[in-house]
Amino acid sequence: MKALLLLTLSVFAFADWGGLLNGIINSKKNTKLQSITTNDKIIALKDALSDGTKYAISSLSKQNGYLDNANVKIPLPSSMQKAASIVKKYGGTKYVNNFEAAINHAAEKAVPQTYNIFMNSIKKMTIKDAGKLLKGGKNSATNFFKEKDSKLLYKKIYPIIQNSIKKINVMKYYQSLKKYYQKYMPSTPQTNNNSLFGTIVNFAKTTGAKKYMMNLSEKSLNDYVTKKSVSGIFYMISKQEEKIRANPLSATSAIVKKVFSHYK
Repeated sequence: MKALLLLTLSVFAFADWGGLLNGIINSKKNTKLQSITTNDKIIALKDALSDGTKYAISSLSKQNGYLDNANVKIPLPSSMQKAASIVKKYGGTKYVNNFEAAINHAAEKAVPQTYNIFMNSIKKMTIKDAGKLLKGGKNSATNFFKEKDSKLLYKKIYPIIQNSIKKINVMKYYQSLKKYYQKYMPSTPQTNNNSLFGTIVNFAKTTGAKKYMMNLSEKSLNDYVTKKSVSGIFYMISKQEEKIRANPLSATSAIVKKVFSHYK
């Protein structure tokens, strides 16, 4: 009987001790979580975006940073795709590739100059609900940044891209492509012509390739490359955010490690 009583008391004692131990552990966790202030959360989010921006610009400004990255490579404008397919079909692949490479190099050369613009935008960004962003999806901070400041960033980055396009002389490559295309695009086509010219002309007429090809202006090219350049930067920032969320200790900032570890 005494043995049974002692066993019962030890079980209760162990249960109480276990409850006490769990209480201490949970209390420590809550204390640590409470020690993270709203300001800490905001700083951590901005630092994470800053890390992402450094990573994005460092990656994209390398030689062929855009061109060799399938996720951010800038393709020819959609309005030129059908015309480009004609050029490739009839031996002008190098003209298409040269022009495509030129617009990607223009973005690559311009990217380092966008660093301060991005960083200032992050610094001035107002975050009302930092907790919500920390608990959000793997790209929630980047998406918030993109939605909030992409128009402003586009406006500031546009002249940088414009200047880069001029320095690389991208329109020269466009003109070479256009000239080659026009060799197979008579100004007064004969629709009943069964020759090679006639075949290409009829194809172009049905696809609308000629009309689109002739309408590419330097202004529209500047606009297109700027949008794609900015989009590429945001994509790379989002990849870095994913990395930080998956492994907060990989971050360079102590506050990012501390805050993101609790929201993993």
